[in-house]
Amino acid sequence: MQEKFIEGVMPLQQFMEDGSFLMPEIPAVLRALQALKAPKYIDYDYLLSVSGMAVRLAWQQGWAEYVGLPNQGIFYNEGNKSIVEMALDRIGATYTVKTVSHVGIETAKNDIKKSIDKGVPVLIQEPCVYAAILGYKGDDLYGVSTSADAGKRVEPYQYNLFDTWQEETVSYTLIEDYTPKAMDAQLLRDTLRTAVYLARTTRVDRLGDTALGVSSFDALAEMLVWDENFDPLEPGKRYEGELTFPYERPEGYYRTDGARTLDQRFWSGYCDYLCMLNGYENFFRFLDKYADTIPEWSSRLREAAQYYLHACVYSGELWKYVTPDAAGVAKFKDKDVRYAFAAHMLRAKIYTIRAVEIFEGLLK
Repeated sequence: MQEKFIEGVMPLQQFMEDGSFLMPEIPAVLRALQALKAPKYIDYDYLLSVSGMAVRLAWQQGWAEYVGLPNQGIFYNEGNKSIVEMALDRIGATYTVKTVSHVGIETAKNDIKKSIDKGVPVLIQEPCVYAAILGYKGDDLYGVSTSADAGKRVEPYQYNLFDTWQEETVSYTLIEDYTPKAMDAQLLRDTLRTAVYLARTTRVDRLGDTALGVSSFDALAEMLVWDENFDPLEPGKRYEGELTFPYERPEGYYRTDGARTLDQRFWSGYCDYLCMLNGYENFFRFLDKYADTIPEWSSRLREAAQYYLHACVYSGELWKYVTPDAAGVAKFKDKDVRYAFAAHMLRAKIYTIRAVEIFEGLLK
């Protein structure tokens, strides 16, 4: 049986200390670049920041989540460029994205195997999930993904088997060339422009009423304060009675109805948002590290970095009030607790706006 593996790439799992829980796209890109001997400065902070993933914010009205996808997985950008494309563009890679339904599974097999034979990883997109493919055995693919079961890694390389990829893969990205592009003034300006766009964009057509950017702080705070439907909710139990707060679901809507369980309101409606805000800490480290790239901007960029850090710290105040178990989540019913959460969200918004205003002033 024909086989080939690219050796020596670190495994992935969710909630690792290096930040791989921040969705599967950037971890997959990072592991692919490590296989291509990327410079050490290419890390999570760098990729999350230059791509914009570290500062994107989205919150769905009604405590809902996307079908098959957590709210934190949503990315919006000018031209609808994907997060993987943004990352690869800005680190100096050239690539081709192919849709399996267009080229056919046999072409996809051949393309992926030829790339692995050359020692070049391939990024595959399954529904809502990205993986870095680092080997194959016959028609089975092997690699790393944050969504893969850490208990099912295969010796000797500790890669996961993706044996259902032929049925599930939507598209794949072939990296044709990679010449590392070091941080410079233009790339830093582009990164700041992306941060401004992601903060100032409040809605996009394809996401309907989803609140984006700084408007998402307001949307979440409003629901925390004014939604009066928490009293009948319990952890682990779906409420079937009448809801007085209107949650309109147009026909064919793309969200699940998360309004009737306390758990989903907390984990999908609130904690998914906190996961996005965790990216602010990555952006803080990035700005602090590269502020001197444009010397005359360095002090203002470090000031903005501190604002992002403060916003991230405020978002983490959640865990002073609740714990990640049924008894802790039950405290989400307490109005005083929700009001405190709302206050923290609005404080985080103020810090975000201060940072963005600095960028806007510099870019002018």
